[in-house]
This record gives sequence, C-alpha cells and structure tokens, in this order.
Amino acid sequence: MSKKEPRLLQNKKSFNLTLYGTDFAWAAAITAIFVVTIELFYRMIVDYNGKYTSDVRYYVVETPVSGEQHDRLITILFQWFYDINHNTLEANLYLAAIIAALVIVNFAAIRYFINDDGAEASVPRYAIQLFSVLMLFIGPMYVPVVHEFVFRKSFASFAWHSPTQQSMTLFAVIAAVCFMKMYSGYESGKVSASWWAATAVTTLIATGFKPSYTISLCLTIVVMFIADLIKGGREGFVKRLGQLFIMGCAAVPSGLYMIWLHTREFEEGTQFGEEHKVVLDLAHVIYYEHLWAAVIFGIAFPIAVFCIMHSKFRDSKYRFSLYIFVMGVLQWALFDETGTRGNFGNFTWGRLFGCYFITLAASAAALELFYDKKSSDSGSHRKIRIAVVSVILCWSVLSQLYYFWLVLSGRGYYN
Repeated sequence: MSKKEPRLLQNKKSFNLTLYGTDFAWAAAITAIFVVTIELFYRMIVDYNGKYTSDVRYYVVETPVSGEQHDRLITILFQWFYDINHNTLEANLYLAAIIAALVIVNFAAIRYFINDDGAEASVPRYAIQLFSVLMLFIGPMYVPVVHEFVFRKSFASFAWHSPTQQSMTLFAVIAAVCFMKMYSGYESGKVSASWWAATAVTTLIATGFKPSYTISLCLTIVVMFIADLIKGGREGFVKRLGQLFIMGCAAVPSGLYMIWLHTREFEEGTQFGEEHKVVLDLAHVIYYEHLWAAVIFGIAFPIAVFCIMHSKFRDSKYRFSLYIFVMGVLQWALFDETGTRGNFGNFTWGRLFGCYFITLAASAAALELFYDKKSSDSGSHRKIRIAVVSVILCWSVLSQLYYFWLVLSGRGYYN
C-alpha cells in the first residue's frame, strides 16, 4: 500500500485509524528486532559455547536458582518468571519485548519533540519511524586508531548485555516525556495532575530497575527550578515556588524507594554493608584513556546537530535533554563505589542514559533540519549542514551495527 493511499479502518463507534504502507514496514522491522534479540538473549542466558557472558545470565538464571531473597525490581521480576515453570522462556520473551517496546517509545518521544516544535506537517511519519529504529544504533563512532575497543572506554548510549539498563531506559524515556509534558503545563500556568502522576509512577518504575536516572533527574530538577526562580524575578515568586515544589514532589516516591533499598542492601549487616561505600573519586576520570576522544566520538551526532541548531536550547525540553546528559556525566565523573560493587560501574548508567536521551532529542532536531526548511538557513549552507550530519549519522550507525554483530556472533560485549 503506497504512502499516498492510506487505508482507513472504521468501526461502529466511529474510531478512525489510518494505516500507511510504511507502518507495515515499521511493524516488520520491530518484529525482526524482536526475533533477533530473542536469539541473542537466549545465547546470553545459556552462555552459548562459553562466548556470551553478560549480566543477562546472572539475573535470569543464577539469581533465581540460588534462592536468595532480593529486593530489587529486576530480580523480583525474573524470579517470578522463573517460578512459572522453572524455565527461562518467559524471561527471554520479556527481554526481547523490552527492545521492541523501546522502538515504539522512541517513536512517541521523537514525535512529541517534533509536534511540540510545530513541525509535524513537515516531517513525514516514515522518517520518525526510521529514526525510532536507528536510535538503538546511534552511538559512538568507532575509530580504530583512537579506540582500542568498540564498547569499552566509549561514551556508549546502549548496553546489549544489561537487562537492567534496557528496562530502565524504556521507562526513563517515558518518564522524561511525562516530566516535560508536566513542565510545559507549568510554563503555561498550571501543573497537570495527570502528568504529575504519570511522572511519579514511571520514574519510580525506572528507579526500580536502576536508580541512575533518578539521580540525574533530581539534579536536573534542581538546576532547572533554580534557573526558573531567578529568571522570573520577584513577581509571582511564591506561586512559581509552589508550582515548582509540587512538580519536584513527583520524584519523592523514587527517592523514598532509593532510601529503603539502601537500608535493605547496603547498611551494616546487609549484603554489601560491610564493604560498600559511595565515595567522591575523580581518579577514574583523570586516568581515563582518550577521554576527549570518547566524548567527541561518543556523542558526535548530538554535537553536530546542536552545533547547527543551537537555538533549540532556548526550548525547555531541549535544555532538559542537555541537563540530563550533563548530570549523567557528572554522576559518573564524581561518584564511585568501594568493595565488590566498585567493579560494577553503577554510576556509569546515568551517563549511558544521558547519551541516549540527548541523542533522542538530537534525532528530532535532525529530522526538522532534513525536512523543515524553516528550521535552518536555506541554500547551499543548509545542504552542507545536512551532508555533515548525514555522514556522522551513517558512521555512527555503521559502527554500532558492527558492534551489535560482534555481540550477536559471540565476540563479547566488552570489546
């Protein structure tokens, strides 16, 4: 079915759904991703030929079989899956479904950015669908001369070996969009109760998988809210302060959960209590090999897009994506853990999500650059800018497809 001839489905309640040919292609792509990742996660679950070591086997098999009691959402979830029939099929399907769902959420988030910018008439639906899939593979550009590894020592935005990161990313993207919807309502003079509740619930779920997102969100909220109070001046200060306080309370349930989890697992006498501490430590940053190369090549696509379209940061939702990235990097740079957990890199996940979300925002901006002539200068300069962004995008995607192939073929996730 061609794009120009949509098919209209109508039921007795006058519900209209317009389907285009590209919708079926998009559905086929999501199905293909689902099938391929089922095989990938199956190999990780069984550690096929001893070449698929990952976090997946620990959560899906080792932890449920051990019989140990855990309080984290991911371990409770996989324990429940395992107890259904003492098999890993359900967990395998869940992991693949998370990736497929993330593509759909990517689409909704990119479309939100574009619609809120008023560019929905210019950017075609199929282009948003394409980028919703590409988001899984827009990551660091691999340069063999600079990088010894494809994934390790890079500013990656996605980890194929970590079910906690994948689950957190799905709900964190939803939570971020809910927060932006709530914040835009505040800018119009009213805080929406429904968006407040949606932000609180989805942030709590994301925190249940990994607290890294909430740490970045809380720091972002502090920066944004202080800036709003200063910018607004004295007039209406009390009202603004009250609305900002109400919005900030959406992160309270997640904060309480983090405090509860800390008392359950990290205080004296608990699993990690004897050896675990969160410390300020810049050593892993100071001695980071090729740090600036990791940053530049890691988020080359967002850098290129926002250098061209820097005016986007006048908009609060693009500033929000920038703050989430910066706070994720600061979280990784400043904090570390001692003891056994010192090797887990738990503060790295905030940086990963920061890279992912600013790339998501950059994808929306890039689509406007490609299709909306009002978004940038016309003529030869616009063509040059599009060409530069396109080259970087292709390089980035090809690099990550290569990395995905390494993971899929058993060459290890930590290359």
